[in-house]
Amino acid sequence: MNRTCAGRGVLPSAVGALVAVILTAPTPALAASAFDILVPKPAEFIPALVAFIVIWVILAKLVWPTVLKTLDARQQTIQNNLDAAEQAKVEAAEALKKAEAAVDEAQIQADDIVAEAKKTAEASRAAIIEKANADAKQITDRARENIDAERNAAMAELVDQAADLAVDLASKIIGEHLDVETQKRLIEKSLAEAGDANVDE
Repeated sequence: MNRTCAGRGVLPSAVGALVAVILTAPTPALAASAFDILVPKPAEFIPALVAFIVIWVILAKLVWPTVLKTLDARQQTIQNNLDAAEQAKVEAAEALKKAEAAVDEAQIQADDIVAEAKKTAEASRAAIIEKANADAKQITDRARENIDAERNAAMAELVDQAADLAVDLASKIIGEHLDVETQKRLIEKSLAEAGDANVDE
């Protein structure tokens, strides 16, 4: 504002001096000598001085306040723009910090999600392997049971066939028909003897 106040005094003085020079400058037709050019005549000086004062008052009262107001408004606008730019710079820095913090937080959350997904996948893999092993064991046990049942059935059928054959053979050797009770005793005796023989072996 000091420059503005100083400008308020300099500009009217400069304008007044310029007007005074223009109004007091003699024309070539009126100039009689070099001395006449340097020293104005009183008849020309007084009207020029009055005209200068009038023009200076008009400029000082009407034009110069408007010019100063426009300059002050322009200066205030520039200052406001500078303040707004500084505020925008501060806000941009804060927004950048917030954005960086948000990115860091998102990275942490992403890492947590990946770790949780890995843990879940590992647990699922272990559960699948355990279930597959259990299913395989169940299938194996069922197959063994089926094999044992089929073997027992085959053995029972083989024993029946052997008993029938032994009864037929004994009937032919003895030459008489054996009743059911006798057949049963002979079969049990033969099986017992066969079992004892297997044990001895």
